Amino acid sequence: MKKLNPLLLCIAFSVCPAAAQSVNLHSLVNFAALAGSTLTNTGPTIVNNGDIGVSPGTAITGFPPGTVVGGVTHIHSNDGPAATAQGDLTTAYGYLAGLPATTIVAGDLGGQTLILPGVYKSTSSLGITGVLTLNGTANSVYVFQIASALTTATGSQVVLTGGLTAANVFWQVGSSATLGTYSIFNGTIMAQASVSVATGAVLNGRALARTGAVTMDTNSMVNPGAVVTGPVPPVLSGFTCPVGTALVGVAYNSFVVPTGGTAPYAFSVTSGSLPPGTPAFSLNASSGDLTGTPTGVTAPYIFGVRVTDSASGSASASCTINVTAPTDQAILAITKSGPTPPTVPANTNFSYTIVVTNTGPSPANNVTVTDILPAGTTFVSATSPCAAALGIVTCNLTTPLAAVTGSATFTVVVTSPNSSGSFDNTATVVSTTPSNTANSHSTYTVAVPGPSVPALSTWGLAVLALLLLLAGYAARFGRKAQA
Repeated sequence: MKKLNPLLLCIAFSVCPAAAQSVNLHSLVNFAALAGSTLTNTGPTIVNNGDIGVSPGTAITGFPPGTVVGGVTHIHSNDGPAATAQGDLTTAYGYLAGLPATTIVAGDLGGQTLILPGVYKSTSSLGITGVLTLNGTANSVYVFQIASALTTATGSQVVLTGGLTAANVFWQVGSSATLGTYSIFNGTIMAQASVSVATGAVLNGRALARTGAVTMDTNSMVNPGAVVTGPVPPVLSGFTCPVGTALVGVAYNSFVVPTGGTAPYAFSVTSGSLPPGTPAFSLNASSGDLTGTPTGVTAPYIFGVRVTDSASGSASASCTINVTAPTDQAILAITKSGPTPPTVPANTNFSYTIVVTNTGPSPANNVTVTDILPAGTTFVSATSPCAAALGIVTCNLTTPLAAVTGSATFTVVVTSPNSSGSFDNTATVVSTTPSNTANSHSTYTVAVPGPSVPALSTWGLAVLALLLLLAGYAARFGRKAQA
């Protein structure tokens, strides 16, 4: 088998040989998920060590309840970094697609063990049912070129052995990629169309879609960082504990998320006790998914967690889940309104009004409102305690929002885009107090019409007709004079 083309090291974003210097992939290192049209999430997804973004689309929904931790600036809605990353994705996608294949594959790779790094090419769709094992050292590189779709089955796994890292595995997909329910996947996906990560799936890698959507649902997604070019794999430096609050009688689902290290990981509870529940609380040893429905006494439950990676690295810490009664919660709702009718001229100032209410039995502590402005919209001002940065308006209440009748109103003044179109603006609200999230999002759409053709008055039409008649006479007179 041929040795892997050394140009693959260009994927490391910093060691490209002279012949490949035109392939600029630097900004993709910062992203865990990047969509072309929309990026959506359902449930308590955790994205660790990477940002999320969309470009040229603008819609990002489901964050919260999803969270992004450890990234650079977290969320990018068609801003400069997202647009740059999409350009870099186009270059990377073309580069990977053009690499000479070392092995031809087809059908379903489940149950196989690949021991030689290289470029694996499929001329149609590719599936994974069961376990696909990839073997290599820390600086080995695998590239999969897939002409059509990539689909993994429910509970399937891509397992890395021998020190191979998720940062060095790439999936170039000609159409769309779908990761099955509760599957575990390693590597960076670069899809021409869309990437769908089904309920409970774990992705140690990146979900990058050139033209379509990235869809997530209660997932753990860890950006693996830059490609490993040396013999030593990245160190497992720690992990993020699951969400620290739960309600009696309400299903709980959250992840232990490693930082650094080499996938796959193993998760275990080493001490203390998980909350009592029906069904019982349990930590998935492969995915780090902690699930259960609390019952009985409300109290803080403290338990030790240990995470190990495939390079024999380990990290341990103590985690806490505070179980409270269903009455100990807020019921937050947010509504957003704008100009009526919802039409504004281009490059014109107008206001959005955001109202947050709490009708629950408990005050809402540390209430935060996040408003991602549409592309082309320019922030002008906002009422205290709101502030804006990189096209995102954030309002942090310094005092709890009272129970039952609590309310807060914010006004955001912006300048409309200098181009025509329909612009969606979504605001979200979260609190550190357990809260019903059914009405935590509100979207208002403003239309910016294109330039209109001025209507002619009756006198204007008469003058135009007279000018046309005179022009006709002048032409006839000119022809006679020439004769």
